[in-house]
Amino acid sequence: MNNRRRYDISQCALYKCNTRRKLANLLSLDYSSLMRIQEIITYHAFETEKKGTDEKRAITAPDKQLKIIQRRILYLLRYVKRPHWLISSEKGKSYIDNGKAHLNGRYALTIDIRKFYDNCGREAVYSFFSNKLKTPPDVSKLLTDIVTYNGRIPTGCPTSQIIAYYAYEDMFEEIAEIASAFGCAFTLFVDDMTFSSEVPFNKDKLGSLIDCALRKYGHKPKYKKVKYYPKSASKPVTGTIITPDNRLEIPNNLQEKIYYGFQDLKRYIDNTSDQNERKKKISALNGWIQAARIIDSDRFPEIRRIVQNISMDCAQ
Repeated sequence: MNNRRRYDISQCALYKCNTRRKLANLLSLDYSSLMRIQEIITYHAFETEKKGTDEKRAITAPDKQLKIIQRRILYLLRYVKRPHWLISSEKGKSYIDNGKAHLNGRYALTIDIRKFYDNCGREAVYSFFSNKLKTPPDVSKLLTDIVTYNGRIPTGCPTSQIIAYYAYEDMFEEIAEIASAFGCAFTLFVDDMTFSSEVPFNKDKLGSLIDCALRKYGHKPKYKKVKYYPKSASKPVTGTIITPDNRLEIPNNLQEKIYYGFQDLKRYIDNTSDQNERKKKISALNGWIQAARIIDSDRFPEIRRIVQNISMDCAQ
């Protein structure tokens, strides 16, 4: 984990950036490039699999030049102090840390925000730059243009997670205060909120207050995914499972992907006619194995060994 010292947002280089020329310098751009930024703001779309489902997730990603600029903004914001309960977008943290934060929670409530990015509006992003970073209107507009697209935060930008948090920071702070009032630990991973406690809590009242807080800021829960877990239940928390005896376990759907993916790959071991398909299957399987071993480093040693051998054979 990176131990670089964090600082208050008032110490961020973007704070009170009061001219467009200064902004261009901070973004490592020449002034003329910043002034024609609309020509640089281009995106491409594609789909990825949603974890644990057969559904597809639509991704809107920046083209190369815009992505470089967004990465610079991310770098300038990366070491600002943020609350411990924010897991996503934090350097050195992953979904594993999200699960670990609730290992002592015998009772848990999970709430997803419905179409979060789609409802992260341009106005809220502009307000962050204007009111929190205290940049003037022309600078706030340029920064907002760079990190939003079609009036909202796109899903595939380097800046998306951190800007989505900052655009609705007041909302999440309010939710954290509600969780604390109920004696619950709270974590946020993009649009996944988890609340847990060692002792029972009023899940209906907590859920109702969270619902009200979200709606106050133009959001609402994904009601079908609001789930309560008693102490006897295994608790899915953002790609991990917390067992009733407080251990972090690999989700069943990820284990199944690895087992079935390996069986599928074996059909391609001696098939030299479709090298590209075999490489895709190896890449996917390696990714699933790596994700599982982050949770439990002792799992799937033999499958991992065989897949590594197949990978080396393909490289020869």
